[in-house]
Amino acid sequence: MVRSNLLKRLSLLALAGTLSTFLAGYWMFVRPRRVKLIESWEWSGKTLRFRVEAYGESTFVGGAYYDFRATPVNSENWETIMTFRHDDPVPIPRGNVRFVNNEVAYAFMGCKYVITSDSGKTWNLWNAEKDLPGWQCCNYQLIDEVQLNPDGLGRMILKPIRGRRGELPELRTTDFGRHWVP
Repeated sequence: MVRSNLLKRLSLLALAGTLSTFLAGYWMFVRPRRVKLIESWEWSGKTLRFRVEAYGESTFVGGAYYDFRATPVNSENWETIMTFRHDDPVPIPRGNVRFVNNEVAYAFMGCKYVITSDSGKTWNLWNAEKDLPGWQCCNYQLIDEVQLNPDGLGRMILKPIRGRRGELPELRTTDFGRHWVP
């Protein structure tokens, strides 16, 4: 009887230990979260400011989250307009934030692109994951270059991975990049 109770207690302790180990592993390695600001950079135009903040992850093989934020020049009310997660903590791509004129500004990283054509009152996010038919994740360098004119005409130069479904070398727009077509 004593031996039976002892075995039950040991079994429960082993089960509790296994469960707590699993939960700790999930919390540390599977459920990524932002833990530390590793880099921040700010750009300013005449009517709009951009800030990009890179946060390291808490996972075993830590990547980084890149929050692209914007605010009018005379404000401190930053709005997150795009977030991109990269498997590796790479430097903030400082050349990927552009001001076309006082009303038009855009940014891009990885497979995402965000644009305003009204000085930041509204933003439009293009995401290859949803907006590029047949695209399969993940190409962290998909968007290589974006060229946009003040009239809304532009092109997006892509860096396709050879043999990858849905990746094209170039897309074009007539509406400031709200929509892109081959």
